Amino acid sequence: MSSPESLTHPEGSPATLNQSPESPLNVVDVGPSRWAIVDKLQERTNIMTQGDVTNGLGPSYVTEEFLCHPIGSSNTLAFMRVYKQAPIAGTKFKAASIRATQAVKSYEPTALTTLKALQEKGCDVVPRLLGCQCDQQEEGDIVPGGFITYVIWEKVLGESLDMQTFL
Repeated sequence: MSSPESLTHPEGSPATLNQSPESPLNVVDVGPSRWAIVDKLQERTNIMTQGDVTNGLGPSYVTEEFLCHPIGSSNTLAFMRVYKQAPIAGTKFKAASIRATQAVKSYEPTALTTLKALQEKGCDVVPRLLGCQCDQQEEGDIVPGGFITYVIWEKVLGESLDMQTFL
């Protein structure tokens, strides 16, 4: 069983998004489908209690963000964020069958919803969404049948701002 703290793709490994137009998993059909991970940039957890989930605060998940490039074109950089469902607080070591009952089959994070909406409206002052895909975790994973969502957007010129800049 993998740990929710480790989703992932080591540096240099490929990540493949399904680019078939018939696939319900393929939301955006622009850009390449195979990406090479260059560097892991950050990892965050959003673990919910059963009460949080019951009150509609969403599922537990872990995110990792990577710098990546299309395979065959290392000159073009992009960001990839992976959202992977994690077990509800206190259930990480319960039986897989119990964790599987927590599975959310598909999850569209706010960042993806926002990028899709802005792109559909023709907004040209935000990074372009290059690809996304919603999959389900395998039976041996941390939440069998739970979501794993990939979002890839272009890296634009300039320096990223962070909260320290504004404090």
